[in-house]
Amino acid sequence: MNVRLVVTAGPHAGTEFAFDRHDTFLVGRSKDAHLRLPGDDPYFSRRHFFVEVNPPRVRLLDLDSRNGVFVNGTRTDAAELADGDEVKAGHTVFRVHVPPPDPDHIRTLDLPAPAPLPRGSGTVARGGRPPTTLGNAPDVPAIPGYELDAELGHGAMGVVYRGRRAADGLPVAVKTILPAAGVGEKPVRRFLREAGVMAGLAHPNVVAHLDSGVADGVVYLVMELVDGPDLGKLVKKNGPLSVVNACRLVCSALSGLAHAHAAGFVHRDVKPSNLLLGGPRDRRVVKVADFGLARVFDECKLSGLTMQGEAGGTPAYMAPEQVTHFRDVRPAADQYAAAATLYNLLTAAYPHDLPSRIYGQLVHIVSTDPVPIRNRRPDLPADLAAVIHRGLAREPGERFPDATAFRAALLRFCRPG
Repeated sequence: MNVRLVVTAGPHAGTEFAFDRHDTFLVGRSKDAHLRLPGDDPYFSRRHFFVEVNPPRVRLLDLDSRNGVFVNGTRTDAAELADGDEVKAGHTVFRVHVPPPDPDHIRTLDLPAPAPLPRGSGTVARGGRPPTTLGNAPDVPAIPGYELDAELGHGAMGVVYRGRRAADGLPVAVKTILPAAGVGEKPVRRFLREAGVMAGLAHPNVVAHLDSGVADGVVYLVMELVDGPDLGKLVKKNGPLSVVNACRLVCSALSGLAHAHAAGFVHRDVKPSNLLLGGPRDRRVVKVADFGLARVFDECKLSGLTMQGEAGGTPAYMAPEQVTHFRDVRPAADQYAAAATLYNLLTAAYPHDLPSRIYGQLVHIVSTDPVPIRNRRPDLPADLAAVIHRGLAREPGERFPDATAFRAALLRFCRPG
């Protein structure tokens, strides 16, 4: 299914843009706009609006433009678009085309199985299956070859459990994902194939990927078990960290990121909760978790037709170009997120004072500079603040050349005194 945007009036009348997967489309006068109107339409702002598409869904966001965006004649800040809608900005008009679904490609779903009977009933409901029981946790899924017990945490993609590999007793972490209704075998196979590629990321600062598969409709990923908390929990428990401690932790993470970037991977979801503390207590190291899963999870549509911010979490660590250029995210976005993480570790606050609604959050990130970190913590060295804000630059080209250069700029703050 292709969603099409057709320019029906203005300097680019007759131009057509088609989208067959999750993507974003930026319109304005800036060099990075997908449809650039440098002087042909003087009523356009530098970054005027963008459209997010995840066929068949289409969403428009006005990026605080001076002259606004009109949908079917009404000025709007945000709108879900439908087939036939007309979008006007300046002298340029777009028409939205969303084809109806092909009946031959609509998947027939199975009726849900009856709810399992309580444990110990000794019988199975007709058409159902025996309830899964592992120790004292009846809701824990059964994963062949592994014994799961305690829940370690949960997020946008699924639930993570502590477990053991049955073959040798190796402690592991198992992430379980229940695909959205209607997701077929093909996207699940693709997800597992692409997630398996990340098993090649062998680095002491990256959580190791050990195994993956599907069991009873549940997708699972088996990973190295990291015994410490994530950095988000650390800040929540202890408050802002010292300069030396925070910089050391982020430098460790940047080592893992640099290794992955060199191998062609971009994380896309760097944040405190994805940075885990492992190793002996006197020699803690950071391990980056969920490498590349955000992209694969979205592209395979395991969560359904969600848009940015709808699958959970917060955009607080998201680089501006990740909002406007969803499919073209490069290592510079991970650098921004690492700088935002360091900001959070030092202040227990986000770089932006974000509005409550997701639409407003995305627009704010694209159009507003972060709050100066010394406004939140005046005792921080001015040169450290400068390093952090370079990593948080709205334009990718104004950040450090790469994660290694960012790490090098932070190293002198990793030593006491």
